[in-house]
Amino acid sequence: MNTFWRAKPSEKKQQNLKRWCEETWPMIYRYVYYHVQNREEAEDITQETYTRTLRNFSSPDNLPNDGYLRTVALNLIRDRWRHMKIRGTHVPLEEDMFSSDSVTDSVETQTLVQHLMEKLSEDHRTVLQLRIIQGYSRSDTANHMGRTEDSVRGLQYRAIQSLKSLINKHNEEVGKE
Repeated sequence: MNTFWRAKPSEKKQQNLKRWCEETWPMIYRYVYYHVQNREEAEDITQETYTRTLRNFSSPDNLPNDGYLRTVALNLIRDRWRHMKIRGTHVPLEEDMFSSDSVTDSVETQTLVQHLMEKLSEDHRTVLQLRIIQGYSRSDTANHMGRTEDSVRGLQYRAIQSLKSLINKHNEEVGKE
């Protein structure tokens, strides 16, 4: 049994635990954020990392190093990726329907985005399809496209900027009519 949570730690042990968290939290958060590129998800995973780590240690005197925390965090990230790959990203139908004025608007928007994506280069379409639509990780996308992860990140950024530019151009043209 874990005795860490049964007895209240002394003041000194509480201070050690607090100092350890304050020293390691920013580094672990940055590490997780680098992998997930989403603030809320990075916060959740970082918090879960500390929860799982503290469950496994019996005393604030025996706290792990940052390498152990990174390993726990990476395992949690991989678990989430596996879960997303198996189940996909879920958007409730009601939420999707009420996000626009009507179902017709939603269909028109989807059709417009599909049409504008056809104007993008093959690499831009592929990276957006894999990363955003299918939800693959940067690593999996890089493997699929035969690129490095940094290359995929830059390509995704440029693809989004290109699509945004096409949408703005389309909106300007519609506004003139």
